[in-house]
Amino acid sequence: MKELYQIATNIYYISLFPMFFLSFFFYFVLIFGSFSKRKIYPSSNFFPNVSIHIPTYNDPVVIRCIKSCLNQDYPKNKYEIIVIDDSDDKKTKELIDKFLKNLKEKNLIKIIRRDERRGFKAGALNDALKISNGEIIIILDSDTIVPKNFLKKIVQPFKDKKIALVQAKQVYINKNQNIITKFASTLQSIYYNFSLPFYSFLGLTFCAGSAVAIRKEILEKFKWNEESVTEDMDISLKILSNGYKTVYLNNLKAKSEVPFKLIHFLKQQARWTFGICRAFIDNFKLVFFSKNLNILQKLILFLIFIFYPLGISVLSFTISGAMRIVFGEPKPITLNEFLEFIFMFFITSGFFFLFLFSAKKEKIKVNDIFLPLFLGLLNTLNNSIFFFRAIFFKDFYWYKTPKIGNLKFKTFL
Repeated sequence: MKELYQIATNIYYISLFPMFFLSFFFYFVLIFGSFSKRKIYPSSNFFPNVSIHIPTYNDPVVIRCIKSCLNQDYPKNKYEIIVIDDSDDKKTKELIDKFLKNLKEKNLIKIIRRDERRGFKAGALNDALKISNGEIIIILDSDTIVPKNFLKKIVQPFKDKKIALVQAKQVYINKNQNIITKFASTLQSIYYNFSLPFYSFLGLTFCAGSAVAIRKEILEKFKWNEESVTEDMDISLKILSNGYKTVYLNNLKAKSEVPFKLIHFLKQQARWTFGICRAFIDNFKLVFFSKNLNILQKLILFLIFIFYPLGISVLSFTISGAMRIVFGEPKPITLNEFLEFIFMFFITSGFFFLFLFSAKKEKIKVNDIFLPLFLGLLNTLNNSIFFFRAIFFKDFYWYKTPKIGNLKFKTFL
C-alpha cells in the first residue's frame, strides 16, 4: 500500500505543474472575457452582394434554416441562397423539393445536387463557390437559425477592405434538453463568451464553420480543404498566416443545436480534436514561419494545439489524487492538510469555475456540480486519444451529428 501511495504521490506532484498552468490560463480567460468590450459596427447603407451557402445531408431541418434566411431585413436583390443538398434519403430530398416548389421567393434560391459526397462539407462549399455571385460568402449549417438582421449586421465590418472573415456568436436552442446538451452547450459557450473574445483581442478570430462570413476572393484563393474534417480551422490558419484581419461579433447571435446523446457528443469532439490537430500539423510551416504573425500570436496558436496533450495531466492528476486517498494511511485531517486541500483546489479549478460562470451567463441549468467533473474527464480522455491518432494517422472519417430539429420535420415525411 505504501508503495502504491508513493507512486500516486509522485504522479500527483508531477501532474501539478501542467494542471496549474491550465488552471491559470482558464482563470485568465474567465477574467478577460468577463470584462472584454463588445465590438459594435453600426448599421449603414452598406449592402454588398451576399451568397449564403447551406450544405446539408439528410437533414430536413435545413428548411428551418432556409426560412430564417428568407426573412432577412436585407435588399432581396442583394443576396442569394445556395443549398448544397447531398442527401441520399429519397424522402428528405422530396420534402426539400416540395418546400422550394411552394416558395414565392424561388428566384433567391439555387440548389446543387451532387452524385457523390466528394470532400464532404468542404467539397460542397467549393462547388457552391463556383456558382456564387456574392462578394461576401456566408456559411450556415443546416440546423442554424439566423435573426432577421443577421446579414445587415455581419457585413458591416467588410467596409474595411483588409477584413477577410467575420464570425458571429452561436447559441443553442436545445441547451437545457438533458445532461449531455447542458454540458455540450456550456463547453461551446465557454468558447464564444470567453476564449474567442481573448483570441480576437490578439487578432486571432477563427472560423467556427457556421454563422461566418468570408470574402469570396479569399475563398477562391485558398479553397476549402477537402481532405480536412475541420475545414474551418484549416482555412482560419491560412487566412491568419497570410496577414488578413478577422473580426468576432459577440453581439450578433445565431441559433443552432448541440448533440443530445453521449455517443454523438463524443464523436463530434473526436472529429474536432482530430481535425484541429491535423490542421495545425498540415499548416505548421505556414503558421510558425509566417512574417504576418507576431511571437505572442504564434505562442497562443501553439498553446491551442498543446491543450489536448496537456489534458492527460488532468487525468493523471485526478486519478493519482484519488489513489492517494484510497491507499493513504487513515488518520485525522490536520488544519494544515485541510488548508493545503483548499489551496490546491482553487489553484487547479480554473476550468471548473469557468464552466460554472459560462453556464450561468447562458442560463444553462447545471444543477449537479459533478457534471463538469465526470463528463469533463470522459471528454478529456476521448480528446487525448484522438490527439495522438491525429499525430500518427492522417486519415479520419467524416461524422455527421444528428439534429434534434430533424425529428419535427420528419413527421411530415
